[in-house]
Amino acid sequence: MAFRRAVLLVGVVAATTSPLRSQQPAVISGAQFDVVSIKRNSEMNGVALRTLPDGTLMMTNQPLWSILIYASPVPVLPRNVKGAPNWVTTDRYDIIAKPAPDSHPTREQRIEMMRNLLIERFKLGGHVAEEEQTTFALVVARSDRRLGPQLKKSEVECTPPLSVAAPPPGPSTPPRCVVRMGAGSMEVTGMPFDRLVNSFNSLAGGQVFDRTGLEGGYDFTLHFAPPGLNANASTTPDDAPQFVTALQEQLGLKLVPEKTKVTIFVIDHIERPTPN
Repeated sequence: MAFRRAVLLVGVVAATTSPLRSQQPAVISGAQFDVVSIKRNSEMNGVALRTLPDGTLMMTNQPLWSILIYASPVPVLPRNVKGAPNWVTTDRYDIIAKPAPDSHPTREQRIEMMRNLLIERFKLGGHVAEEEQTTFALVVARSDRRLGPQLKKSEVECTPPLSVAAPPPGPSTPPRCVVRMGAGSMEVTGMPFDRLVNSFNSLAGGQVFDRTGLEGGYDFTLHFAPPGLNANASTTPDDAPQFVTALQEQLGLKLVPEKTKVTIFVIDHIERPTPN
């Protein structure tokens, strides 16, 4: 099925105690999927979300929330998509969306395709706003800028994780910069902090901004109490420190709360789709 152009209400307003309001409507144009199939998943067998090399989007047994973040006309974190009804996280869908043959869409075009899919089939409407939130500045804890025992300057030059020019894996290929998350652990290889701080957001309880002034890549392994085990205590039965304490003791870094105006995407309207 070929897509038509659709309307997404977009406005930039300041969040106050009064209701958020959409401003001048804008027509979303650009890349669109050529053929789309959407079905509710009732079997609950298998879970997958991937984009094939030709730009085909394949979702199996996934909530709509998995791709809703792409609907925002400006970059936002998942936590800053507001107003979504509960069903976008509970209803499960199987979606196959294919671009036109031999179109070879870029990453930016694939994002446009997903946004237009949501507008066309889920009747999505929304707007951009600003909201004051408690955020966190990640800084070096000590005045002499001495780092913690677990934080080391990386000795290897990692290939960029998203570089299309990166060589194929092989014996002589340098390692990619990686972040491995576990229950109560984080292992990092070669990552600079300005790209790493988004991994701290959920653990810190708010958006984290890099103010360390540390340049280049770093390696560390961080051990901390998994969130929710004993949130009001300084340690768990395994004597693991809370995340904020672990940052300071093991890495020599700390989080400083601050008030910041953050861009959010507010969903004004969304509907369950008609299957096809």
